[in-house]
Amino acid sequence: MDASSRQIDEGIIFMEGWLYLIRSNTIGFKYSRKLYYVLQNHRFMSFKSIPHFCNQDPIRSAVVDSSIHVVDNGRKYIRGKVFFVFTLCDASNYDAHMKLGANNPEDATRWINSFLELSHEKVNQNPGNFLGCHRSNYFGRMCDKNDVDEILSLASIMDPTTADIYEPSYWTIFGCHNGLRLFKQARYDQEDNHKRGSHPALAAVSVMEGTPEVIFQILMSLGSSRSQWDFCFQKGSVIETIDSHTDIIHKQLDGDWLPWDMKRRDLLLHRYWRKEENGTYIILYHSVIHNKCPPQKGFMRAFVKCGGYVISPVNQYKQSVVRHMLSIDWKFWRSYLQKSSGQCITIHMLGRLAALRELVKTNLSDYLFTEFTSEELKKDSLMMHHNEASNESDLVKMDDHDHDHYSDEFFDFDDESECDYIITLPEDQTGNLAHSWSSPEPSLFPIRGETFLEDRKKITAESTLLKTVAVDWLKSDKREDHLAIRPGNIVQKYAAHGRPEFFIVINFQVPGSTHYNLASYFMASSPIKDIPLLETFIKGDDAFRNSRFKIIPNVSKGPWILRHAIRRPTLVGQILKINYIHGNNYLEMDVDVGSSALARGLASKTFSCFSNLIIEIAFVIQANTRDELPEHVGGAFRLSHLDMCKAIWANHTTS
Repeated sequence: MDASSRQIDEGIIFMEGWLYLIRSNTIGFKYSRKLYYVLQNHRFMSFKSIPHFCNQDPIRSAVVDSSIHVVDNGRKYIRGKVFFVFTLCDASNYDAHMKLGANNPEDATRWINSFLELSHEKVNQNPGNFLGCHRSNYFGRMCDKNDVDEILSLASIMDPTTADIYEPSYWTIFGCHNGLRLFKQARYDQEDNHKRGSHPALAAVSVMEGTPEVIFQILMSLGSSRSQWDFCFQKGSVIETIDSHTDIIHKQLDGDWLPWDMKRRDLLLHRYWRKEENGTYIILYHSVIHNKCPPQKGFMRAFVKCGGYVISPVNQYKQSVVRHMLSIDWKFWRSYLQKSSGQCITIHMLGRLAALRELVKTNLSDYLFTEFTSEELKKDSLMMHHNEASNESDLVKMDDHDHDHYSDEFFDFDDESECDYIITLPEDQTGNLAHSWSSPEPSLFPIRGETFLEDRKKITAESTLLKTVAVDWLKSDKREDHLAIRPGNIVQKYAAHGRPEFFIVINFQVPGSTHYNLASYFMASSPIKDIPLLETFIKGDDAFRNSRFKIIPNVSKGPWILRHAIRRPTLVGQILKINYIHGNNYLEMDVDVGSSALARGLASKTFSCFSNLIIEIAFVIQANTRDELPEHVGGAFRLSHLDMCKAIWANHTTS
């Protein structure tokens, strides 16, 4: 039966019809289940057959409100059958999602449009759990279509490639201040003035000397270093991370820039960001309510109707056009002050863009935003990396050393060898620092016991043969091979000092429009000859290495499907191409993740939620004979909430 609008006892059915629920089993194979779905009174219900009475209980049901997103996945082949697939997602819970397929594109389009329409309507009942999953602790709305249009239409300002997409009259210039062009909504008339509560959207536009990525990282920072350009900002924090591109943030605004008789303001915002295919970064935010962040004493909470940034590349990515839009209610207690004073304060706040432009001009972005660069740079390391040594000591004092914020720092490698290699991922053995690595407990990894050939029993590891000394998280516009040979690399530092330690380097190479490298460095303190199987592996040929090099992954925190899909010990050389490079004091293994479609797909899914994962990885030289048993873990490392946006460009890591 096609979708229709029939009526049963409970009321009008907005949409109904047969759909296929698409799922994946633990090994990644997809299958479908045919069910009858009904969309009625903001509830989405599934049945085994067509329901005829109101008392027929659904298999499952969910509330469709503003937190529900729908994504059109297009045409897919599943087990030889063609489906037109779309996905329902709960913005407040990454684990809550549902993939559905229709028999034809017309049905899929009708369902998608129905969900989009309902998600913008107000729900007159308390929202229930989406697909039976727990909801977030915040309550708010998603930006409605007009709000999103307001922000995205900023791209038409000074951008001829998109000028024909939006109405040219959406924004009109009303002034220029400190090199910023100031815009207001051209369509903000008397009717809008009454409907929108006297809070029109204002915007500022500036051209900056810097790549969109650098500007994006500065804008995302909430550390105290932000106060070096954002004169409105006092301090900020992340209240809740919803998924890899959505969070809830709290900002306390400084009172010095506000009128003398105005109480200090704070903001509690739902923040969303993404990167477009053309290199443009978009940041959207609006006010929400959250149980973990009630109104603060001494502050009046302002209400952001909608705001954001559009950061577009120009001049071959050497410059960026930055557009900042803001529609905010400052919560004045006297209504007659709202329009005049409110707009003046909003314009003043938009002036932050000029301060950001001047900051970028000074080329200080390498040290100023600690969430993305350095927490603890030594003075001699700075002298090595930059020629302007006379100015750097003061800049380091100005840097942010707040351990409570997420970081992507360069850390000096601190070891008895006095090698000061600067690694791209910080070490935090407490496990409390996001975007960091640590050494996990060896007992997490099951390995073959001494009697494995007889009883197939495994034991828990008690120690590792090698010490994990560094982890690199890199990105590049091409595949990066042979990291161990590069000047300034930790392996070369030891070699330059004539140290006898031997290194195993595992370099996972993930292809894409931007190539990523996850490289781990393991060091043997004792001579390799004292570890016979490892010595045989190092000196053996590629066929032998491929038959013995085993990875044991473990996901301690993350979506259920990943915890079950990423847990099997794998002989990597049997499914992926590995390039083995043997140097004087190292063996590097460049693992090409793109050489397998299955591995590439799994990596893509893992990358999409890296910031929500805690994952451990160990390598083992597999023991196949009685003399080689029991097995030993060669080395292991743990990654905590790795952030893809904070990967360091490969050519920035050498000293």
